[in-house]
Amino acid sequence: MNSGELPYAAVDFELLVDRVAETGERVTLTEDGRPVGVLLPAGELAELEYWARRYLGVLPPPVRAKERPPGPAQHGPYTQYVHGNGERMTFTRGRVVVAELYAAWSLEWLEDQAVQGRQGYMDPKQLAAFEEFLARQPPVGEP
Repeated sequence: MNSGELPYAAVDFELLVDRVAETGERVTLTEDGRPVGVLLPAGELAELEYWARRYLGVLPPPVRAKERPPGPAQHGPYTQYVHGNGERMTFTRGRVVVAELYAAWSLEWLEDQAVQGRQGYMDPKQLAAFEEFLARQPPVGEP
């Protein structure tokens, strides 16, 4: 199961977070067959945010929700924290972040930014090899 309908998931996230924690795979939440949210491992989110920050410098602050979200909720061994925008949720076990729920559109944007950040990065050895390769190339227009 790598997807589930949102109305059923909202009642009990424990099964979905267990799935993410055990497999390290994302779970897509759908509504009427359309993706509306993605529950992903915290480590994967950390990687995406790292690379997005290399491209953007700073991630934009989330838009605040009109109503303040309720306090933490328990889902079996997991504690659910709803962020101020009302769309993002963090699930912890003990004091360890296990998974994050992102709005599908928001995660898609973050992934695009992370791709840009990765494409602009080369480790020092790779950069030196690339510069050496470019130095051996004839000038543009010459055979």
